Amino acid sequence: MPQRGFKQQKGFLTFLVALILAAAVCIGAMIGYFDAQGGQMGFFLSLGLLPLVPLSAYLFYQKAIAPSYRRLEDANLELHLKQEELLDVKDDLFIKFLGVYDVNFAANSPRLFADRLVDVADITARVMEADACFIFLFDRKKDDLVLSASNGVQEGAVGKVRIPLGEGVEGWVGRRIEPLLLKDFRADSRYRESAGLSLANYVSVYCLPLYVHSNGALVGVMEVYYDKPKTFSDEEINFFTTLSGSLSTTIQNEQMQSELRKMNIELEQWVAEKTEELRASEERYRILVEHACESIFLLAGNGDILFANEQAEKLTKQAKYDLLHKNLFELLSDPNRHRDIIKNVTQGHQVMSQGDLNRADGVVVPVELRGVSLELMGKRFIQVAVRDVSDQTRLEKLILQKEQELDDLKSKLNSGM
Repeated sequence: MPQRGFKQQKGFLTFLVALILAAAVCIGAMIGYFDAQGGQMGFFLSLGLLPLVPLSAYLFYQKAIAPSYRRLEDANLELHLKQEELLDVKDDLFIKFLGVYDVNFAANSPRLFADRLVDVADITARVMEADACFIFLFDRKKDDLVLSASNGVQEGAVGKVRIPLGEGVEGWVGRRIEPLLLKDFRADSRYRESAGLSLANYVSVYCLPLYVHSNGALVGVMEVYYDKPKTFSDEEINFFTTLSGSLSTTIQNEQMQSELRKMNIELEQWVAEKTEELRASEERYRILVEHACESIFLLAGNGDILFANEQAEKLTKQAKYDLLHKNLFELLSDPNRHRDIIKNVTQGHQVMSQGDLNRADGVVVPVELRGVSLELMGKRFIQVAVRDVSDQTRLEKLILQKEQELDDLKSKLNSGM
């Protein structure tokens, strides 16, 4: 409708201008006509009408053009003011954007985490034009908020002030997960004084939760204080909200990385302890095996020799390194007879068997084999202890011989009687 009225007004003004021009042309034509005819009366009459043209133009300017021109100037001035206002908003938004960028850069810089939080507090206080900025981190074990950084004010309170969740302005924000804007926070019933943190010089506060929406984790709260009553603009609220969301994710990532580093350190210590225990256990096993009176072989699943002690070297008349990777059962006179040792040992049984061992010098030695399952370094092996029973065999034969002689002697005595 306003555009239609403007078009109608424009058409009306165009018509008046054309009418004045047509009147001027007519009067000029009448003057020329009467001058050519020599009519004095008509000439002077036309000449008298001539001032009506500029008079009509002047009246037309005053009544129609001048108001429109003034309205146009007013509109231009208003437009200029709007442009200036938009430029101010644009500059403010640009400053806020740079503030978010600076905060993200500071929060993710390679500096120590505590120093990064101080940088974030400094930048936030500068962009928000605040007198103080405090960052509290949530301690899940103690269920409270601990002051972790400030923009250089009350640095002695950093790391010492702890506010239980649900108490005070910060505790209320952390418990409710809601922002809080107070023009006079001391007049609010939720305000509580915190030991070690002096807020007597401040009037207004804006407190926001540091909360990760993706997993519902509270990581802390962040607040700015002003020494004069403060009304927050939409741009400041949007900036602070955006900043808190970005900072929350950064803090959670840092906490997770810190927890992961701690777990890695604990895991490395555990592995080192277990490795030392395993090394000590293997060392004790090696000492015991090396100084054992029996020949001990450590076998793989197919019977190949992986380790042999010094007694095994003496028994077989072969160097220990020559025994490695040989098959123990191939050293016996009847290899197939003893291969069941591996199967029975693998099933968890302790096996004992007897046979003959072929020494490297060609001598056949009667031996006794005892096999057990053994786990070393997380792998399963077979330990076979081989004992030379030559003396025992000779004694058994000697006993049998003596028993036979006794029987023969008894038989002769009985027959003589």
